Amino acid sequence: MRCVVKLSTIIKYATALVVLIIIVFSYLMVPKAVVTLNLVSISLNVPLPSNYVYVSVYVVSAALVILIASIPEYSRWRINNYVTGELPTFIRMIRDGLSTGLTITETVNLTFRQGGVLARELGSRLGSSVIGPSELGSALMSLAREFNNRYLELASVVLESALRSGTKATEVLDLAYRELDNVVVNELDKVNSLKPYIALAYTIIIVYVFLGSVILAVLIPRLISTTSTIVSSLPTGLISFGSLSVNVTNSLFVYSIMIQSIFAGMIIGKVVYRNLGVGFMHSSIMTITAVALNYVLNLYMPQIMHV
Repeated sequence: MRCVVKLSTIIKYATALVVLIIIVFSYLMVPKAVVTLNLVSISLNVPLPSNYVYVSVYVVSAALVILIASIPEYSRWRINNYVTGELPTFIRMIRDGLSTGLTITETVNLTFRQGGVLARELGSRLGSSVIGPSELGSALMSLAREFNNRYLELASVVLESALRSGTKATEVLDLAYRELDNVVVNELDKVNSLKPYIALAYTIIIVYVFLGSVILAVLIPRLISTTSTIVSSLPTGLISFGSLSVNVTNSLFVYSIMIQSIFAGMIIGKVVYRNLGVGFMHSSIMTITAVALNYVLNLYMPQIMHV
């Protein structure tokens, strides 16, 4: 389990480092235009990316790295979700088996034959040996720590205590089954009720890209022209911009798409999935989709808007 956690941590830090390197390279390697800002007596020359296609390629590359790294985390979340949903049924089957006079080993083996993700994960830990309360509790606790599942931790303690209680085992297991079933059902219903907000987040990103493309294709060129006219009428040295072009604003807009997608994915991961790794998977998908849409809109928006 420690090896799994350590490997997961290494993957997270390595992914963050690779993404950071790609973003830095996207600034260093692409063609740049120097934008001069004169504010009163201060003059700043800021080199900014001026080719949004190159920037888009780097941003999509970073998003692909995040996507590849987050797929295993999503798989773990799915397994964890299945395990949580099957846990009440697992406890009920043990209760029913013990109430009919079966031993713990026979009851657990019966649950294995019924199939399911939880049975498969426990079977790989318990094997075909004789199973007692401590062995079953240890296997559940090991699984709980691997998936960071508080319901499995609770089930581990309850099952081990109940199976050691002798004649009262079925009563304790019946109470545990009913309470855990209510909690798990409510938790899964809550997750399902929040899933429509995922579609809302994707819609917001798409609308953001569409409106941004319209503004960059239509309003920004006119704004730059108007600003130049206004600035030329101001006292010399008060405030002025130089070399601010649509190519520069397009490149900066691509960076803003990635930032918006990352924050949206973090909210999805924290609120809906209770897992930031899954949220970053959505961030990467949103980034790739939005950047591709932005590229298509940049190709056809000037013709559509007759710019």
